[in-house]
Amino acid sequence: MQDIWPQLREWFIGRERFALATVVRASKPSPRGVGSVLAIHEDGVRFIGSVSAGCVEHEVIEAARLCLEDGAARWLRFGPGEGFPWEIELSCGGSIEVRVEPAPHLRSGVADTLVDRIVDALDRHIPCVWRSDGRGDSLDFEAAGLRDTCEVMEGDDRVLYRFLGRRKRLFVIGASHIALHLASAAKMLQYEVVVIDPRESYAREDRFQARPDQLCVEWPDPALGRFNLGAADALVAITHDPKIDDNALAAALRTPCGYLGALGSKRSHAARLKRLSKLGFSQEELARIFGPVGIDIGSRTPAEIAVSIVAQLIQERNRAKP
Repeated sequence: MQDIWPQLREWFIGRERFALATVVRASKPSPRGVGSVLAIHEDGVRFIGSVSAGCVEHEVIEAARLCLEDGAARWLRFGPGEGFPWEIELSCGGSIEVRVEPAPHLRSGVADTLVDRIVDALDRHIPCVWRSDGRGDSLDFEAAGLRDTCEVMEGDDRVLYRFLGRRKRLFVIGASHIALHLASAAKMLQYEVVVIDPRESYAREDRFQARPDQLCVEWPDPALGRFNLGAADALVAITHDPKIDDNALAAALRTPCGYLGALGSKRSHAARLKRLSKLGFSQEELARIFGPVGIDIGSRTPAEIAVSIVAQLIQERNRAKP
């Protein structure tokens, strides 16, 4: 849900009529995992997100149209042995089950205040769980320990629990030429991008084609202290100035930040590790830093370096999943 929220938000706020299709079961290999969402407008033309690589969306959109007509939820199964014609089977050979239901404000028993709370939670990245049993909805901030979307049986009801939380965050240390491309690439992947650079001549919004969510003109240590970095966060230091990069890496190493990377050659990274070790960091702690940052794809231009960095971000994020 977070991945399509920037586009979906207006439909929620405008109380437009639309249906939500959610992948609730998936067997590997499948193009999209559990929790993937496709939102379908009542006009049947506009839709946001996806539940497959495009091979079953037509059937899901048709089910959404019927869903909006009668208000009833539907479950669709796609994959080998499900009895569908070949053209809507999954080309990957996997299978998925998709739950299709009207948007919450169209279901009985859902007050506008609940929809407003959902919007507020997604806008402010407040972790919570959105529960839907097909008849009504509720939001639970105490159950935020749940970290994945899941559908379970409760009595005779198939209840969907959606975890809503913070978008992935990328902290870019240094508003250099690489940062301009890195911000664009990360925004495309729905990262919340925070750029930190104490150099006023670099830290100017007008330099960015895709403007970061926040641009902090200050030293990294105090700036990062306000963000409470966690395991879902990533930080990349790319100023090439040891005073700034080391300041950021030292601050991030004291947090559970999930990904740390630093630009530079193997020689400069070795020197960086020596400097950081003198600050008291162990070899195990220093091993958390990817340096030189990025996957080796023979990058030469700033744009190519940015691509190599986001590729490594994706690789490490997916590696961490069970």
